[in-house]
Amino acid sequence: MNSPTLTMDQTLFLNAESWPLVMVGCEPASVPLLRDNFHSTSPKPVTLYALEFSVELLELQSQHPELRLEKRAIQSEDLKDRSLVIISESIPSNEEEQIFSWCENKKILIHVQGKPSSSDFSFADLLQTEQLTMGIKLGEFSPEVQHRIRSIIEQSLPQDIDPFIKRLKFAHKHPLMNIEDELQELDKLTKEYLTQKRHPRLHDSEFENLSKVIRAVRRRANIYLGILGFIVLLGLFSYILIEFKLFPDVGTFLSQDNHIFYKMLLVGFLAEIVAGSMGMGYGVLCTTILLMLNVAPPVVSASIHSAETFTSAAGSISHFKLKNVNKKLVKALALPAVLGAIIGALALSVFGEKYAHIVKPIISAYTLYLGINILRNAFKRKDEQKRKVKSDTNLSFLGLVGGFIDSFAGGGWGPLVTGTLMKDGRTPRYVVGSSTVSKFILTLTSAITFFFTLGIQHWNIVLGLLLGGIITAPFSAMLTSRLPVKKMFIVIGVLVILMSSISIVRAFL
Repeated sequence: MNSPTLTMDQTLFLNAESWPLVMVGCEPASVPLLRDNFHSTSPKPVTLYALEFSVELLELQSQHPELRLEKRAIQSEDLKDRSLVIISESIPSNEEEQIFSWCENKKILIHVQGKPSSSDFSFADLLQTEQLTMGIKLGEFSPEVQHRIRSIIEQSLPQDIDPFIKRLKFAHKHPLMNIEDELQELDKLTKEYLTQKRHPRLHDSEFENLSKVIRAVRRRANIYLGILGFIVLLGLFSYILIEFKLFPDVGTFLSQDNHIFYKMLLVGFLAEIVAGSMGMGYGVLCTTILLMLNVAPPVVSASIHSAETFTSAAGSISHFKLKNVNKKLVKALALPAVLGAIIGALALSVFGEKYAHIVKPIISAYTLYLGINILRNAFKRKDEQKRKVKSDTNLSFLGLVGGFIDSFAGGGWGPLVTGTLMKDGRTPRYVVGSSTVSKFILTLTSAITFFFTLGIQHWNIVLGLLLGGIITAPFSAMLTSRLPVKKMFIVIGVLVILMSSISIVRAFL
C-alpha cells in the first residue's frame, strides 16, 4: 500500500478546548450547540451577544456559569483575546460585514451558521472509540438529520476496529523493523482484516447454497416418503384383502373388459411422465390411447376426468400456497368453463353411445390437431416462443369453449386456454396457476356430470389411470430434470398423430 499524501481536503483537528468562544445573535440552533459544549468533558467559556434571549438560554445560563449573556450589540473591543466567533443567521448583513472586518484585522476565525462557504471553520460531530476519533461534517443539515446520519455511521463501524488499530500501532512502532518491513507488515495486517470482513458475504453465499441443498433434500425426502407411504398403503390393502378373503372379487374386477385395468395402469404411468416433463398432454395422450382401444367416447372422457380430479386438486393446492392464483382470472374462466363442461358432458353422454361412429372420428381429428401442435412446438425457435402478441381475449367465451372441448373430447384445456392466455402476454405464473385451478373446477364438474349420466361402470379404467399416476408421482420430479423435453415433444407428438390417424381410419372402415 502507498503511504498517504497530505492534501488540503483532509480534516484538521485543532485543540480548541481552552479557546474562548464568542457567539453573536440568538438562534434556536445555538441551544443544542451550547448544550453539547457544556456536556463535554472540557467545556469552553462562551459569551453570547444578543438583543434578547430565549427562555432556554436563560435556563442554560443558570445551570452553567461558563455561559455569559450580554444583552447588547457586540463591539470591536469585545473581540479582544478571542479566537473563535460564531455568527447567527439572523444578524443583518451590514452588521455581519462589520464583524467580518473586525475578525479579519484581529486574525479571529469565523463560523456563520447556515453559510459554510463563508466560514473559516465548520463544526463536525465526533465519533469516538477507544482508539479512533472520527469527525463528521454535518453543518448543512438540521439537528434531526444530523442525529440520524451520525447514528447510521456509528452503527456501521466494525466492532473489532479498536483491536485492529492496536495491531497497526504495534507494527508501526516496532523497534526491530525498518520502514520497508513496517509497510509490508501494515499491508499484511490490512489485507488480513479486509479478507476477514468479506467472510460474512461468503457465509451468505454458503447459506444460499445450504438453502438450495435443504430444498433438494426435502424434495428427495418427499419422494422417499411418498414411496414409503405407497408401500404402507399397499401393505394395508393386502392385509384387508387377505383378512376378508376378497382376492376372488378383486381378481374378477381386474379381469373385466379384457384386463383393461392393467392397460390403464400403464397408460396412467406414461401419461403422468409426459405431463411431468412437458407440463401438458395427460388428457390428450389418455384420450388417444383409449379411443384406439375402442373404448366408448363417454367412458373415455368420464374416466379421464374422474382420475384427473385428484391430480388437478393437488396442483391447485400447490399453486394457492405459492400465491400463483389470480382470483379474478379464475372467476372469469371457471364460471363459463363449468357451463361448458356440463354441456360437453351431457352432449357426449347423449350422442356418444348412439352416434359413436361419428363422435369417435371427430374427437380423433381434434387429438390429431393437438398432436400436430405438440410436434410444431418441438421445433419452434426460442425467439418465437418469447415473442408475445398483446390482444384482448374474451375470457368468458374462452372458458366456455375450453370447458366444452375438454369435457367432450377428454382433454384440450391446456393447449387451448393456457396457450391463448400466454399469447396474450399475461404473467406466466398467474396464467398457469389460475388455469390449473379453473381446470380442477371444470374437471370436478365433468366427473360429477358423468357420474349422474353414466354411473360408476368405468371404475376399473379410473383406478388404473389413477394408480398409474400415483406410482409415477414420486419419481416425476427426478424424471422431469433428466428427460430431454424437445425429444419428448417429438415422440409424444408423433405417437398422438399416428394413433389418432389409426382411430380415424378405423372409424371409416
